[in-house]
Amino acid sequence: MPKLMERTELITLIKETAGAQVAEFVREAMQRELAPLAQQQTDFMGRLLTGLQSRESPPVVIAEDKGLSFARCLRATAASKMAGNGAAGAIEILRQWGSHDLAEKWAEARQKALAAGDATAGGFLVPPQYSQEVIEFLRARAVIRRLGARVLPMPTGTVKIPKLSGGATAYYLGENTNATTSQPTTAQLTLSFKKLITMVPVSNDLLRYSSPGADSIVRDDTVNAMRVREDSAFIRDTGSDQAPKGLRHWAHADNILEATATVSVQNTFTDLGLLLQKLLDANIPMISPAWIMAPRTEQFLMTLINSQGNPVFRPELIMGRLWGFPYGVTTGVPTNVGTGSNKSEIYLADMAQVIIGEAMNLIVDASPDAAYHDGTTVQAAYSLDQTIVRAIAEHDLGLRHDKAVAVLTQVSWKPGSV
Repeated sequence: MPKLMERTELITLIKETAGAQVAEFVREAMQRELAPLAQQQTDFMGRLLTGLQSRESPPVVIAEDKGLSFARCLRATAASKMAGNGAAGAIEILRQWGSHDLAEKWAEARQKALAAGDATAGGFLVPPQYSQEVIEFLRARAVIRRLGARVLPMPTGTVKIPKLSGGATAYYLGENTNATTSQPTTAQLTLSFKKLITMVPVSNDLLRYSSPGADSIVRDDTVNAMRVREDSAFIRDTGSDQAPKGLRHWAHADNILEATATVSVQNTFTDLGLLLQKLLDANIPMISPAWIMAPRTEQFLMTLINSQGNPVFRPELIMGRLWGFPYGVTTGVPTNVGTGSNKSEIYLADMAQVIIGEAMNLIVDASPDAAYHDGTTVQAAYSLDQTIVRAIAEHDLGLRHDKAVAVLTQVSWKPGSV
């Protein structure tokens, strides 16, 4: 019987007879697998080296914030006036600052305005596309715009809109019965330009150089001043040839309520519910309902707790809503009206029925010699090394249905009043 080979002897025999062939087979297989990867690496390194030797840095495109072009026009106007020049000087300053495209568009808009004989109240008409940018920027900050009021262009100074003063009706009819006429009662809502003049003192140091940072400062100061006055007018101005009529005075008398004298959680719920009921009873579509209140009222609702110590409205208010509707806070809602001159108001309106007629153009001007009131006293711009810049916006506000807004008056709510 032949002797069986040990395991170690078998391994030695295989190595001696087939080891070289197996090693060669494995080496060839690995080369076939790795060759494409090696070529890809070579190609990539070649492209990289070529790019490093001959590349040019690609242009960096920075998205400009809305309203900065308008602010630059405003600064250029002020700088031109400071040098004793006019609109042509402002356009030339823009070129010196490197804003060639803006300068050409402003020059083109100025030529069109002169050809059309447009009056600009002694100021310079900013190109429409840049005026609209700052109006969009304002929209995010002014509460009536932000909550969804409809904006209509008003290029001729006046616009007429059908106003719904009575709802249409519908009927079920039997066979062979004449249909009953169903027509809504309509009237005309006429909007006409009201001038909002914004005056902002600017340090002359910000006018002497091309500076994006200075543009932001001028834009923010101008828009903030416009926002504060516009909110106040759109909410509470009585309406005249000089100013719009606000929601408080558009509201139907039936929709003006008084808050319950005793402040409590239950009375708060009841008073808010009565406002909502007024709109629902008038069949208002409630397309875009929203609340408007003073900061003091918001803080009351934020801090209101129930008998178990749990916040009543805070979780929803943090999400920007009250009873499911968005809300806005503005000092345009006063806290010094009503009995005792210490009451406030709350508004609930279907903002889809609120119409803003907008000129969509802004007129700018500046003076290094003007004076302004800082809230306490009159300041002379010349002595302070300042230039007063002025922006004129033209707009009006109206309500398509006078029962689309309800107002709660005599609101004494404030933190700690429960």
